[in-house]
Amino acid sequence: MKARHPIASSGQSIPIQNGRRGGSTLLELLLAVSIAGVVAAGIQSSIFVAMKSLPSSTGIAQSSIQSGRTIDQIATELESAIYITEHTATTLGFTLPDRTGDGIPERVRYAWTGVAGGPLTRQYNGGTVVTLAPSANLFTLTPNYTTVSETYTGLAGEDAVESLLIDYSTGTSTSNKNVTSSTSMGQYFTMTLPANAYAWRPTRVQFMAKKSSSNAVTQVQMRPASGSMTPTSTILEQYTLADTSLTSSYAFQSFSFTTLSPIAPGGGICLVLARQSGTTSMVAQDNSGAGELSGLSSWSYSSSKALNCQLFGKLSRSGIPNSYNSNYLTSMGIALRISPTASVLQTTGAALNHPELLSGKWELKFDQTPTTVDMNGDATADWVVHGGGTFNANSLVNGIWTTSGTLLDTAPGNDFAKTTIVDLRLQNTTTGGNGATFAINALRSGTTCAPILAYLKLQADGTQTLTVSKKTNDSTTQTLVNVTGLPGSAVDLHLIIDPIAAAVCIKANGVERGTFAVTRFNSSDASRTVTIGASGSTARFSYASIRVLEQ
Repeated sequence: MKARHPIASSGQSIPIQNGRRGGSTLLELLLAVSIAGVVAAGIQSSIFVAMKSLPSSTGIAQSSIQSGRTIDQIATELESAIYITEHTATTLGFTLPDRTGDGIPERVRYAWTGVAGGPLTRQYNGGTVVTLAPSANLFTLTPNYTTVSETYTGLAGEDAVESLLIDYSTGTSTSNKNVTSSTSMGQYFTMTLPANAYAWRPTRVQFMAKKSSSNAVTQVQMRPASGSMTPTSTILEQYTLADTSLTSSYAFQSFSFTTLSPIAPGGGICLVLARQSGTTSMVAQDNSGAGELSGLSSWSYSSSKALNCQLFGKLSRSGIPNSYNSNYLTSMGIALRISPTASVLQTTGAALNHPELLSGKWELKFDQTPTTVDMNGDATADWVVHGGGTFNANSLVNGIWTTSGTLLDTAPGNDFAKTTIVDLRLQNTTTGGNGATFAINALRSGTTCAPILAYLKLQADGTQTLTVSKKTNDSTTQTLVNVTGLPGSAVDLHLIIDPIAAAVCIKANGVERGTFAVTRFNSSDASRTVTIGASGSTARFSYASIRVLEQ
């Protein structure tokens, strides 16, 4: 009998032909299911392994990505830096140009604790400190900079013994000169210094004189020289000469001066013989030469005659030249590793503005109100009105500050204990008072400091005289150098305050006027500022810069 298939939809049996079946056995189905399970398990295992190989928030790849983003951010911001406010191997602070329109630079600070596992942070404009990496393993900053050196005269000192500086006693005697109530006599002195000297200081003068026909008294004075080589009205030091001490024959009369200040190259000083009492107080002798003076309220200068006289003094000599280095940042090497197992990522950020590496800077171009300037972006004005008050914005015109009785102080306070460079462009426009003024309590350590003062005064003949002084105690001021005959226009004053030598180098209009020792003493003046302005006269300032070097 033939086998039959189950009944078809037509209700009839379908015979199996040629011994073949149309379905699968139970064994075959079980085998197929088993194979499918093995395949599925393999696929699942492969997916699991693949997922494990993807970067996670704590994985090496993710750490590298995070490190790269962080150092790229630092490098990008550093490109626009205009002022470096802080710098160590693990800390970098700088300011960026104003981005908010308030005229104040933006301030950025990156810092790491320096201890593996410590956080790397970023702070913007003194706000909330944001953690860039909670547990950085390494963060280092390596500056690359270009160096500009300035060389200046080293401090040596003044001659111990006076010497004959100017001699007008060897010429041919020409005539007698009476000192009367209507005519005073005098002599203008100037000299060319030897190569190793930068200033000269008169200590003694002697001149030929004899008794007049009546007893009288003569004033022997030393006065500053004006730009026209005639005496000003200021008396620096004065003595009297009575006719009773003279004879009827010519003889040298000698007078020593103890308070005269060193005179810069090209400067001069005037001896004046003026009647104090009597009709004709003295008779002086003149010689061939140059510089004889005669006059009273106005003076004449002779280019062919000189008093028969000699001037003695001491020279300030140059020491071994000194120099200081200004370092300007060109780029910064940045290295970061976020986790101990990650690679160290490194990059170099270019500092396109080449900011100088300083520990402090105050600068005014007088193109905006000084009390609104904030170079370091700390939201505090770099300059304040001395003694308080409001700055008069109307005193600024075309980049020039015209000040009358107003002074400005640097802020915040600073010890100015490192090498300090001062650059001023200033002019005095009215006579009287101290003129255009600069003052600094330099080289401070606690209550000890070395005050330095500079005054630029307009003279009656239209020239200006620069006087740079120091204080030796709170009540005593000693002139370091007088620079006479400066033009009546703006003068460039450049000071280098050297903390190692305890000295100040003085340059005026690009010409070095010498390096002089300053005096540290325990002062009752606790101010930690630089002051500029004018007192008792009107002055103009068109630039001011005080830089404290990083070293």
